[in-house]
Amino acid sequence: MMSSARTLIFLATIAGLFASGCISKTIRVPADQQLYAAQTKSRSELIQGLQERSKAISTMTATKIGLDVASRKPDQIKEYLQFPGIIVVDRPSQVRLRVLAPVVGTTVADMVSDGRQYKVSIPPKNQFGAFDATAPATSDNALLNLRPQIILDSLFVDVLPHMSDARIHDVLEEVTSGRVRYYVFSFIDASAKDGKLLEKIWIDRRSLEVSKKQVFGKDGRLETDVDYSGYQIVDGLTFPQVISIQRPADGYSVKLTFQAAQIRFNEKLNAEAFVLERPAGSELIQVHNATTKPFLEEK
Repeated sequence: MMSSARTLIFLATIAGLFASGCISKTIRVPADQQLYAAQTKSRSELIQGLQERSKAISTMTATKIGLDVASRKPDQIKEYLQFPGIIVVDRPSQVRLRVLAPVVGTTVADMVSDGRQYKVSIPPKNQFGAFDATAPATSDNALLNLRPQIILDSLFVDVLPHMSDARIHDVLEEVTSGRVRYYVFSFIDASAKDGKLLEKIWIDRRSLEVSKKQVFGKDGRLETDVDYSGYQIVDGLTFPQVISIQRPADGYSVKLTFQAAQIRFNEKLNAEAFVLERPAGSELIQVHNATTKPFLEEK
């Protein structure tokens, strides 16, 4: 009986301490450290949204974009002046990118790709090259390391090839980074012996817009890291006004800045828009041993 009484007294004492707050305290989290409000969607709703986004845009013409290019090495980052440009896209594989000189607007470089071949013309140096679209970036010339196909693939989120392939499974997780909460889809090739990570898509739960896309290669190596921001409505569709592309293995990054008023979607494009012929008398350059000096000016 004495033991039971002591137990009751002890429990009553603990309860009293809890009630009085003597063994706990409340700490107010500063407003600038609190998590942002996060929207909630089911997995099926998120997948449906990604599928709709994947097929919403078939063609795109942006007549006024800004291009910021940087070459990146382990011990240095070399940045270049921002160039204006024009980009024309006919999905899934056709892209043309014209880089213009600041102020005067003359063509500094003209690049096209059909997914198989990549052509580039550099009028100021009277040079022309035609390469495999997947050729590795090995040149000291920042321009020759740019791949229009990489830019095309980075402009859009496209989960349809994954969803139509029975070998590819998707995994959804919730991730918190800093103050922002995300839904993250990982697409995995389950037919590989140990499973092969192909792509990750990050959805910002503040807006439910895609904020990042990561593409992976062999042994989980990050090949392309794309950030999307500044979404605006263009022709009834939300589209990011800033797209930042990192290519860690190739040692370069490029940021594209758009102006919503200068973008058109889903217009019929002529095949001539993607024709780039070698100018008469131009020097033929080779991507694997290019020794031409960079035409870009450092900041």
